[in-house]
Amino acid sequence: MVFTTRALIQMHSWRAGVGRRHVRSAASCMLMIAFVATACAGSDAATSQIATNDDSVEVGGTSPGSTILNAAAVATTIPVAAPTTVPPPTPISLPTVLPEFGPTGRPTAAGEVQVLTAKASVSRPVVYDEPEGKPIPVTYEYLNGTIDPTYDWFVNPTYFGNALAVMVLQGEPGDAWAEVQIPTRPTMRGWVNADDFTWSSSNYYVQVDVGTNQVKVWNGDEVVVDQVAVVTGDVGRETPVASTYIDEIMPGPSGAYGPWLLSLGVFSEAINTFGSAGGLPKVALHGTNRPDLLGQYASNGCIRLPNDVITMLAAEVPVGTRVDLIRSS
Repeated sequence: MVFTTRALIQMHSWRAGVGRRHVRSAASCMLMIAFVATACAGSDAATSQIATNDDSVEVGGTSPGSTILNAAAVATTIPVAAPTTVPPPTPISLPTVLPEFGPTGRPTAAGEVQVLTAKASVSRPVVYDEPEGKPIPVTYEYLNGTIDPTYDWFVNPTYFGNALAVMVLQGEPGDAWAEVQIPTRPTMRGWVNADDFTWSSSNYYVQVDVGTNQVKVWNGDEVVVDQVAVVTGDVGRETPVASTYIDEIMPGPSGAYGPWLLSLGVFSEAINTFGSAGGLPKVALHGTNRPDLLGQYASNGCIRLPNDVITMLAAEVPVGTRVDLIRSS
């Protein structure tokens, strides 16, 4: 086939045009492939900056000047600390509540008592306000308020010639000091040097009920005298209500006192003096020559017991034994 020069020129132009269109199409395809590759790779330098920098950064492939916020800066939350394990509460040990009375009715508070008896070498024990404290005077007060500073009942031997004995309120054998009850009016408490005394104890307990005019005596939890009728103070000469102790034991000074007298460390609160000689109205347990009055209010404040009972007590109950004078009704 013969082509003319013009035809050749036209053909060449057509082919050139077709070639340029194919080149442009190929370039467009390559550019699209590049965009797809960039979007899928996610590992080039521009994309890595988004995951590692908290600031706003330029992202590769975006228009110049445009920025986006780092997703980590928006979505980050404060870490939640694990709760601290709280140990279970420790149970509180509650003190054991003691019953008010023992199995035979003895008050639990009226247990065994310690007793101090003055040594023969001590004529007048010194009483202190506290261990190694200041000496305090032992005085006696009359009902009219008069104070006797020369009270001679806290001496050794006693007024009746017996060794001075006191009931211990605080202290036990081996202690250098002990708090004791002082037999005066009103009743005193004070501290004494235990070196001036000898220790003993008593587990007996005497309870006189002036409401029912009966006496009950325990040796430990054993009842040795059970609700025996007694005589107590008449109107105007009432037996005082008090917690005291037996401070002396002696034979009855006369028939009216029966065979034995157990002196108590307490005084009448109704009588100022006793007898024509103006003696001090000390209260005592003693016998009687009027058993027909037992159960009645007929004494000057002392407690009269049947003679067989007072004889037994004088033989068995030691000096220092606690005696409670109560009123149940």
